[in-house]
Amino acid sequence: MSRSVGRDGPIRHGRAAMGLEYVILEAWSQGFLVGGLIILIMITLANIRKGVLLHKLILLELVFSLGHGTFIFCADPTYGWYLSSTATLLYISYFIHNIVSWMKIKPFLSRLASTFFISTVILVTPYWVAEIYLNFEYFNGLGNNSFAFTRPWEVVVRDGWWIFTGCWLMYSIKKGYDLTSVELVRISPRFGILLLCMLISIAFMVVDVAVTISQLFGNEGVNPFWKPYIVFKCAADVVFLDDFKSVIDRLVMHTARLNTFPDRGETGYS
Repeated sequence: MSRSVGRDGPIRHGRAAMGLEYVILEAWSQGFLVGGLIILIMITLANIRKGVLLHKLILLELVFSLGHGTFIFCADPTYGWYLSSTATLLYISYFIHNIVSWMKIKPFLSRLASTFFISTVILVTPYWVAEIYLNFEYFNGLGNNSFAFTRPWEVVVRDGWWIFTGCWLMYSIKKGYDLTSVELVRISPRFGILLLCMLISIAFMVVDVAVTISQLFGNEGVNPFWKPYIVFKCAADVVFLDDFKSVIDRLVMHTARLNTFPDRGETGYS
């Protein structure tokens, strides 16, 4: 199989540069990504409420992430620009995800903390603009390999707000409702699924960074581990479409009502 030629010779990170085993691995992981996101999109559409901005943003996040699970089917030179184009949509979905995290945790934040949260999300926008450019240079053989250096740093400007949101949620539940995570899971098993999705996503995030830094797959441009990270991170958004305070308030009120009138129901809110 011949390699496509870029400005400085053969494209080192193009589709033709990948061995068959890497093509199979990448195709499988992209199939997992697309399949998982399609299921999440259908669940979101089934539960979305008209006029709720948060619900629309979650749906938009899912749709924008979808395209980056299809570039493996392109041949060079289409492979490079198609990959970079769908990566741009993926980066936008990362930004939307942080907006979603802010909207979900905002009721538990002071005005100052809320302003700081969203301001820092906006301030990292130049990084994503640079990442879009470097990604295109890297995968289209234009002579700039800086993407190999910047890629591991994505986690810093991508997931810090989301991890903070999860930690602050646990703290707020304990402080404001005098409930432990275990007690809340007993009230609503769906909340347990939310926590499980977050933990699995964080685990794959760590593996993704480790694989990227160690260059486990060399310069083939293959890394299957960020796909499960995306799916479980998005699943954490879809489990409860509303902000966390509204969800927890409903759970607590439902449980109190059952305890007061036990004959009206036997199961907890899920």
